[in-house]
Amino acid sequence: MRTIFGKQLLLYIGTLIISFVLLGALLAQVIRGYFTDRQVDFLADSAERVAESLENQTDYGILDYIRLNSQIIQARQYLQANVVIIDTDYIVLGADTGGAISVGAHFYAGELEPLMNGTAENHSVVLYGNLNNLYHEPRLVVGHAIRINSLLIGAVLMSTSMAELEGAIDGMYHITFICLVLTALAACVPIYLSCRAITKPLRQMNEVAGIIAGGDFEKRIQVQSEDETGQLAQSFNHMAESLQAQEKIRRSFIANLSHDLRSPLTSMRGFLQAIDDGTVPPEKQPYYISIVKDETERLIKLSNDILDIHRIQESDIKPALSPININGLIRKTISLFEKQALDKRLKINCTFAHETDTVKADADMIQRVLYNLIDNAIKFTEEGTGVIQIETTTLPDGNKIRVCVQDNGRGMREEEQKRIFDRFYKGDASRGEDKRGSGLGLSIVKEFIRAHGESIDIESEPGKGSLFAFTLPLEKL
Repeated sequence: MRTIFGKQLLLYIGTLIISFVLLGALLAQVIRGYFTDRQVDFLADSAERVAESLENQTDYGILDYIRLNSQIIQARQYLQANVVIIDTDYIVLGADTGGAISVGAHFYAGELEPLMNGTAENHSVVLYGNLNNLYHEPRLVVGHAIRINSLLIGAVLMSTSMAELEGAIDGMYHITFICLVLTALAACVPIYLSCRAITKPLRQMNEVAGIIAGGDFEKRIQVQSEDETGQLAQSFNHMAESLQAQEKIRRSFIANLSHDLRSPLTSMRGFLQAIDDGTVPPEKQPYYISIVKDETERLIKLSNDILDIHRIQESDIKPALSPININGLIRKTISLFEKQALDKRLKINCTFAHETDTVKADADMIQRVLYNLIDNAIKFTEEGTGVIQIETTTLPDGNKIRVCVQDNGRGMREEEQKRIFDRFYKGDASRGEDKRGSGLGLSIVKEFIRAHGESIDIESEPGKGSLFAFTLPLEKL
């Protein structure tokens, strides 16, 4: 069986069968021991009673043969056992019809020597067999000494057929076997149902995985338990939801990217064609050429973002760590936005923890992080009223510095904050303000900060702006 259900069912049933076989073997030994010991105790008690009766009926140490035969008949009738009485010379003094040797016959059985020489424990022995053809068939024999005034004069041999004993034991074996089989069959039902219950969500996950692999992300698994299987099903559903969300983002990104590529390319082609065929007079050509140049820069930035995301997805980012003056890097990055800030009449303020702070980081990556964060802050801050605050603070342990970029723009809802770092995400509310963005900038920021082993956080509230903060390790001087 190749399925998990088949393997589980085979494992459980195999374990059940092995357990019942071992249990059956143990019960067989217990049953045999119980029946044999019980029969031995019965025969020993009966032999002792017959011996005591004979001892009380002797005249001057001589057995009364009439009473002896009466005892034998009574034992046969009431005790359901064969009785043989012998003297110390192994001469049969009395016997019922179960013997192969008649009264007065002489025989010898070495197994009875401990009984005849007085060395047997409790004056009795337990034997198995026909005692040198004393019996027609193998028997269970219990012998007990007959003593008169401490003088050993013979022995009582009480026996029962081994065939009858084995028949009783076989009967118990049969009953026990039937009980075990019925119990095993009854146990197979919950085992089967349990295996079905365990493997059902796994089969569903396999089916849903095939559906998702085909591109349909709507399918979900019904979670019916809270155990590990149920938790796995929940995780699978979360994965499907995440894939569905990512697929929506990917499709939206492709549609937006197509629009973002087509618009500048169409404008550039139109302006260049107008310049080429002389539609645009020479004095206006520099203006339209500057528009073409801006659109070219926009395409270059979009291409760089896509290449960075591809590089992040295809391989681990290895930052080239070196000592960096973080204050100088912030000032340098801010200088790149002087024109944009002036055009929107925005203020950019800086507050540094110290005059000089040196961090250990990759200068290009951190500048890209600062560039994307400041660029976003300028885009989403209203013209003429906005203030962008960049601040550094040293953490209490003195090992790291915290860099904050804060604006007083439109802010974000909680739902947006959860997805703002997702690749390809670009909220609908920001699309009208972010004409040049690709939705990749903050995803790149997060990956670059993560590559340094640090984290980036966001605090935002609609109408009150947003704050992005990340940490960097300070260089020990």
